[in-house]
Amino acid sequence: MSEETRKLETWKDVIVDFFENRVAASKLYKAREYVEKKEIEIESEKDPKKLEKQKKAKEKKQLELEKLRRDAPSTEIRKWIEKIADTNIANGKRIIKASHVLKFSHGSSASDGFLVSEKSNDTLLTTSSFKKDLTYDLAHNNGALITISRFLALKLLDKMIIDLILEGDFNFLAPFYKDEKQLNHWKDRFKNLVEQREIKTAEKAKQIYFPLIQSDSQIALKGLNYHLVVPLFSSSLAEDVYTTLTDLKYGKDQKEVRACKKEKGNGESKRPTFHRSPYIDFPNMGMHTFGGAQPQNISMLNKNRGGKCFLFSAQPPTWQSQLDPPIYRKSLFDYFSNSTINTELDYLRDFLLRFKQLDLSIKDPKRMRHLERWMNTIIDEFLFYAGTIQNLPPGWSDREDIRLKKEHQYLLDPYHKDEAFQSARHGSDWQAVIRADFAMWLNRRLRGKDKQFTPLKEHTHLWKKLLEIPLREFMESIEIELKQQARESV
Repeated sequence: MSEETRKLETWKDVIVDFFENRVAASKLYKAREYVEKKEIEIESEKDPKKLEKQKKAKEKKQLELEKLRRDAPSTEIRKWIEKIADTNIANGKRIIKASHVLKFSHGSSASDGFLVSEKSNDTLLTTSSFKKDLTYDLAHNNGALITISRFLALKLLDKMIIDLILEGDFNFLAPFYKDEKQLNHWKDRFKNLVEQREIKTAEKAKQIYFPLIQSDSQIALKGLNYHLVVPLFSSSLAEDVYTTLTDLKYGKDQKEVRACKKEKGNGESKRPTFHRSPYIDFPNMGMHTFGGAQPQNISMLNKNRGGKCFLFSAQPPTWQSQLDPPIYRKSLFDYFSNSTINTELDYLRDFLLRFKQLDLSIKDPKRMRHLERWMNTIIDEFLFYAGTIQNLPPGWSDREDIRLKKEHQYLLDPYHKDEAFQSARHGSDWQAVIRADFAMWLNRRLRGKDKQFTPLKEHTHLWKKLLEIPLREFMESIEIELKQQARESV
């Protein structure tokens, strides 16, 4: 069976795989790590002799790894199980299965927690209202027990080893014991590793006295009844948020999107390129860490997350003025200005005043990179503005009092339903007009009120050239969508 198609169908498979991929001190782990290292070296090796030598070394270690997989149940795994079976944990401090773990609230507390397994139909996001199956945490009283907790959390057919022990089912040990005496010893000792606890508060738990008041009754402190509320951190909910967000933001697809966002163009400066998938980000996201340099002291899942817990921004929305369509002036650039653009224009103008001849500005690659960086920011702001106008209802430009140039309408109102509009749009080289007007607007802004800077033809040509590719790529996805809509309407 190939490495790619190995399936974990039995407890033996699951536990051997655990040692191979999670127990760094294991011979299985070291052999697998060596094979993977050789695979990377083989992919990059150019020398035929070294390549052949590396292939032989990999094949030899691969055979050793396969032999270790066969022998491990009766050798190193058996020894490891015998060792952890002799671990002594006092009653009340043993490993527990939990969705909420107290140590997140107080790092010095005992390994207490609470297990939420029932489902509810709450409209609020809570641990019990989560529709998908939760990933349960294991709380331990000592960070040194992290490997044991991970072992007890191994799962097959929706059953964790800790569940089997609590149910008195020890069949998962069958491939590893040498005789009945050893098995019975393991059974007795494994029962002392884990426990189930009653729901109760603890010495270092945070407690809130919540008053019980009828809506129509007078508030009087005397004789007032309370609920004692103990807020607990949901490690299971944090785990699902963490894995979902990590997959969304840092998954394979997003790596490709970010690569396009940072991809280099023809020059040395970086210029984004088009990708069909959206770029996903979570603005103003915070991070809370638990356990400091020893996250395993809190819980098993906390160690797996590196102690990290994502916090989403709960800030109120920032007020934005209503977006008005640019209809009362001929050029869209008369509406286009903000503090970011003004800052970049100031930098660019100061730079150009020092090197009035364009060839002096761009002859040095370092100077050219500065110029392109400022220009890319200005272009990005322009395309962002164009994108916001494109989000207005299709056909917003269809009014008698509009003064905006047709070519500018073709950019800003691309989803217009009128066939004559779309026909004229496709028959026009409107992007050339946009580039020319952009260059004219930029030269006017760079000239300034003091008119110290005089744009040359070379400047105009460069501004048009720098906008050409970003504008074409910006419109590419829209043109594809319009063609698809046209095909569907036939």
